[in-house]
Amino acid sequence: MNLRLVLLFRGVVGLLFVAYLLMVPLSGQAQSVYERNGYYAAFDGIIGMALWFAVSKDPPARWLSTLVLAEAVMRLVIGVFGLANPGIQSRVLGSVAYYGVIIVFCIVLGAIGMIYVFMKGRQPSPTGARSGALSAFIVSLATMLFGVAVIFGLPDEESRRLIVAGLTVVLGLTYLITGLRTKR
Repeated sequence: MNLRLVLLFRGVVGLLFVAYLLMVPLSGQAQSVYERNGYYAAFDGIIGMALWFAVSKDPPARWLSTLVLAEAVMRLVIGVFGLANPGIQSRVLGSVAYYGVIIVFCIVLGAIGMIYVFMKGRQPSPTGARSGALSAFIVSLATMLFGVAVIFGLPDEESRRLIVAGLTVVLGLTYLITGLRTKR
């Protein structure tokens, strides 16, 4: 797998999902909104696994492979669980548990990612320079802020849609720019 192509593909898919999310009006059924997010999260998790494979094969970026794997698994699990349990958000207890897990995962993964970048991103590598520290920091910060935003922005479907669109546009642009700047 070519690291540059995977980054570009993930960025383009993310930005296309944002365009779709903003152009398609909210329907009367909240079910379809969760379904779209579930399909995207599962597909993004699969692309994340491809990114993990590419990062683990690239010596300057190998230090990020654990973080990329954790993020990919989180997205894949959230997507598959959301698709397997489509009505979970309509039940109060199910909704609280589902969003609670997402919030905790996002905040914890984002915080660990930022700490990891600060600790490992500055250490010299036996293979030379490390790459991806700024991109990893931006993705980690955006993931953590998404978890915090979900806490405060759940009153209606429109706010949830805008929060998901905000996270996805930041991640899409970060992956796209990183892919354009990557020479391999």
